[in-house]
Parts: sequence; structure tokens; C-alpha cells
Amino acid sequence: MPRDLYLLKIAKNKLINNLLLSILLFCNSATSANINIVTEHLSPFQIVNGKNIGGLSTEIVKAVLKEANLPYSLAANPWSLSYSSALHDSNTCIYSLAHIPERKALFQWIGHIATSTISLYSLKSNSIKIANLAQAKHHKVAVIKDDVTHHFLMSKGFVENENLYVMNNYDSLLKLLDIPSRQIDLVVLNDDLLNNRVQNSTEAAKYKNQLFLKELTLDFYFACSLHTDKATINALTNAMQRLEQRGDITAIKNKWRPTMVNLI
Repeated sequence: MPRDLYLLKIAKNKLINNLLLSILLFCNSATSANINIVTEHLSPFQIVNGKNIGGLSTEIVKAVLKEANLPYSLAANPWSLSYSSALHDSNTCIYSLAHIPERKALFQWIGHIATSTISLYSLKSNSIKIANLAQAKHHKVAVIKDDVTHHFLMSKGFVENENLYVMNNYDSLLKLLDIPSRQIDLVVLNDDLLNNRVQNSTEAAKYKNQLFLKELTLDFYFACSLHTDKATINALTNAMQRLEQRGDITAIKNKWRPTMVNLI
């Protein structure tokens, strides 16, 4: 073989080997990249206690990540911050995210975690009576910023800073009812959250369920940003399906069921 052809063949083989190595490294990095998991404090689904994050949904999500054998970091933030991160950042996933039509195309949905209910609450000492959302519009209602309840009430004609006020966390939301100067009559809360946040019967007696929002019976999901690579999505989806089939997720739910108002 002429020397020039021999050298060309060596260079060609070297190029092919380098290309194959690059592809292999890319595939490995795609499945081993650290995943950012974001959430909020929403007891009993996510319970943030200092640096520790527990709760029903957290246990399910951690089980999925362990089954998928994927490295991850987990952080709890105000909901609007976590939601924005999961909406825009790469390799970022979020829970517990309500699955609603308006969000369907905004995320890659891994799997269903739980179903829960939402109601309008007031102080029991408040004499108002609410039979429907039309009547609620005549009062000041507070919600969590960028929560599904916030978007839902906006879609029903509520107007921010007129009859709708947004807060960043649930502690602030409940406290609004106790501040006469704010003149907040109603807050929108997950029924299980109130049941778990108010730890004693004296405190619980302060609040009255004014209106069950049937349209807001929520399916909570584990989901990821559109900028999360497909290898990660497939690994998480398959892992969650295996846990469902083995009954592991049902076992976690059964452990939490006695403390829940409604768990499906």
C-alpha cells in the first residue's frame, strides 16, 4: 500500500475512533448529569424541616430517583421560584405540580403522585357566607403566587389587587386572616395542608371551610422542564412505572393515608 494511502487510512481510523468516543461520552453524560429537583413546603406532600425535606410526595420522588439510579440535588423554595426554575432551566424537575390543561405543553410529565382537594377558608368568627365563586368575588381573596389556585381564580375573573391578593408562602397566607388591616376575608388552601399545618383542635376551630372548589380537585405530578434531556425523562418515567407495578408507590401512600383528608 502506498505510504500516502496508509497514512490516510490511519488518520481516517483515528477520526472514527474519536467520533465514537465523543458519542459514548455524550451518552454517558446525558444519563449521569445531575438533576435539579425543586419543590416547596406543602405539608403533608412536602415537609421542609431545616435542611431536611420529607412528606408523601418527597418519599415517592426519592424512590423514583433511587430506582432510576440518577444523581440529583433537592431544594425547597417559594413556589413561584421553583415553578419558574422548572419552566425555564435545563435538567430541572418539580413536584408536586398540578396537572392542568394550561400546563400540559409546558412540561415533560413523569407520573402521577396523588390527588387532593382545594377549598376557600375564612375565620370562623367572620360572618360571611359563600355559596359560589360569584359571591366570593365580592370579598378579598388571597392565594399563593403562581400556584394553580392563582391562575384558576384569574381565569374566573378575579383581579389582582382588587379582589385577589398573592403571597409567597402558606404561613403568610393564613396570617392574613388574622390581620384586620389587610381586610382579607378568604384564603384558598389545599384541604390536607390546613389539616396538617394546624396541629391542635383549638387552632383548627378558628377556620371555616366556606366553599369546596370541585373544579380544583388536583392531580399532583412529578414533572420536568422541556429542557431536560430525553434519556433522563425516559429513565425517570420507566422507574416510576416499575414502582407502580411493584406496589411500592401504593405502600408509601398507605403509610400516609391516615393523616390525609382525601388521598387517591
